[in-house]
This record gives sequence, structure tokens and C-alpha cells, in this order.
Amino acid sequence: MATLAALMYRLPALVSNPKNLALSALCAYFFFNSIAYFVDLDAFREYFTELLGFPNATTFVVQVSVVVLTAAQQVTVVNLALPPQEARRTTRWLTAGFGVAVTVLLLLFIAIHPHKEADAQETIYLNLQDTGYALYFTYYLTVCAVGRFQTVLFAFKYSRTIPDLWLRLGMWLVACGSALILVYCGVRYWQIAALHGAAVVAPWKFLFWLIADSGTLMQMAGWTIPMWGPKLEAVGRWLDSYRSYVRLAPLWQAVYSAAPGIALENPPSRRLAWLPPRPLDYHLYRRVIEIRDAELMLRQSADPIALHRLDQAQGLPHEVLCEAAVLHSALLANADTPQSANGQQKRSVRQGTPDRSLRQEIANLIQVSRAFQTLDKRVGTTTGPRSG
Repeated sequence: MATLAALMYRLPALVSNPKNLALSALCAYFFFNSIAYFVDLDAFREYFTELLGFPNATTFVVQVSVVVLTAAQQVTVVNLALPPQEARRTTRWLTAGFGVAVTVLLLLFIAIHPHKEADAQETIYLNLQDTGYALYFTYYLTVCAVGRFQTVLFAFKYSRTIPDLWLRLGMWLVACGSALILVYCGVRYWQIAALHGAAVVAPWKFLFWLIADSGTLMQMAGWTIPMWGPKLEAVGRWLDSYRSYVRLAPLWQAVYSAAPGIALENPPSRRLAWLPPRPLDYHLYRRVIEIRDAELMLRQSADPIALHRLDQAQGLPHEVLCEAAVLHSALLANADTPQSANGQQKRSVRQGTPDRSLRQEIANLIQVSRAFQTLDKRVGTTTGPRSG
């Protein structure tokens, strides 16, 4: 399903740009990957065998599809990595080479005519006991192994020249997935040797499908990650902003209760405070500004000793603790004499930090918020305004 979804996602781009060889080859990779998966499902095997009219039809279709998608991977990487003229020349050679390989594979299959059939996992094992089919399958594995080895080399070489993070990561995944398919080919060689050599212990059957499926999934991730990776990154940034927004909430609530004039908009009720506002980045930015505004408004009520310690702690690791102590003392004093509720006090005391980025400012205020909450719990008092 993932391959079909990827194919459907890329087809509109291919329709609008049909001469793009890299995109055409990538769509061919997705298409033949889907064919290789679906036709060999037990639910469809009997139907396709009857449709094509010869035993082991689905097995052969899968093998041809694997050879074609191996070629498509190489063509995609080549057209991404090489200059256009060299890429077209290499594409022609690759197409011709794999075309000959598929033709030979077809002729060998017709000559051998394997007839033993079972489910998808047992059919190959049963036919490999025949020497002719073992030779045919060895040729098929060799074509796949050579193709995947070239893919590993192309992908690793190209990955070193890519500035884009997601495309570079994709090439690494394609190379690693192709390397796993090479391991699969090696395990299959081992199986053939065990079936036709009495001294060789056969490998566990589950190794074939575990390695092949892992390699295929890794390659699929590599070819699709440039599509969904940036969106995943955007989701990560949103989650980071939301986490920061929530972490600043206790400190913002405390200063807002003392100086409600800092807020441009009425805050939501406490039951709905956890819901992310829209647009989130704007409200996070407003929360930072409002906390800093409240600091300036409330500083004149702060304990002078705490202010002195904050001035001495400028640039030191315990600066956030001193800043939290200043805010805490100011809010305690304001709870007794709420002069700053209208937000009109003289602004002075400490200057801002113009050299600090917004992300750094957010990270700093989160630490202040944590220290403020810890101090509030230790003192055992509330910094909110007192009623009556």
C-alpha cells in the first residue's frame, strides 16, 4: 500500500513533467515494487496463474519486477547525481544491460519450465531442489546482486554531494536497504549450496523474508522521505512550540494575575488553557513579550536584595534562579499591594537582551518558569493576587 500511495503521490508531477528521467524511473520503481508485492499474495496467485496460463507465473513476474525496479533505482540515482548528458548516456547503457538480463531470464525460465507450486514462501524452496532451477535462480540472484551493489555505490557517492538534509538521508537509506538486499542474495546462495551440498547446513527460512522485507522497507523510506520528511520536521517544530507554550504557562499565569494589562487578548479559561491557540507561534511570541513586560512592571516591587543578586549573576548559570527570585518577591509584594494591576507602573530596572534570539529567549524563560515554580512550592505561598 505504501508503494501505491507513493506512486499516486508522484504521478501528478510526472504528468506535468514527463521528460524528467529521474521522476519517471522513480515512478517505475514504485509501480514494479507494487507489482512484485501484490501478484505473489496467496489471495491472487491462483488468479494470475490462470490468467497467464503457466505454472509459477507469479513467481516469474515477481522476479522480472525485481530486476526492473533494481534498474529503475539506478536510473533514478544516476539522473539525480550526474550531469544531464552523462546521465542520459548512462541511462541508455543501464536500460540495455538490464533489458538483456530480463531477456536471458525469460529464456532460461522457458527452458527450465519449473512446475512445482505451493504457497509464496514454499514454491521457490521446492523448485530449488531441481539443479536446473537452482542455476536459473543463481543467475537471477547475480543480476539482482550486481544491480544492488551498483545502487549502493551510486547512492553513497551521490549522498556526499547533496546539501538537502532529507534527500541526503534518503540516499543513505536507499544504500543501506540495497546492502540488506545484497545480504538476502547471500543467504539465498547459502540456501542453494545447502540444498545441493550435503556438508552445508541450511539457513533458517525466516531469514529470507526478514532481510528482504527490511531492505525493501528501508529503500521505500529512502525514496519517499524527501516527500514527507519536511512535513515531519514542521510537525516537530510545532510540537516544540506547543511544549514551550505550555511550559511558560505557570509563569505567565502568575504574572498575568498581578498585571492583567500585559495581555492583548483575554486568556482562555483554565479548562481550555491546554488547547493550542492559532496561530501558535504568534501566541508563543506574545507570551514571551508579555512575561518580559510584566517583569519590567513588577520589578519596582521586588526585594532589593534579590535585585542586587540578579545584577551580580548576569551571564552566570544561576542567573535564571535569581531572575525567578526577583519575580517571586515582586509578586508576593504585589499580592499585598496590587499597584501594578493596571499595568501603568514606571518601566526601568533591567535592560533586555537584544543579542538573544527568540528561541534562546524562550529556552531561558522556560528555565525561569521552572525555577519560579520550585521556589513557589518551597516557600509554600501563592504569588497570585489576594481577594478581598
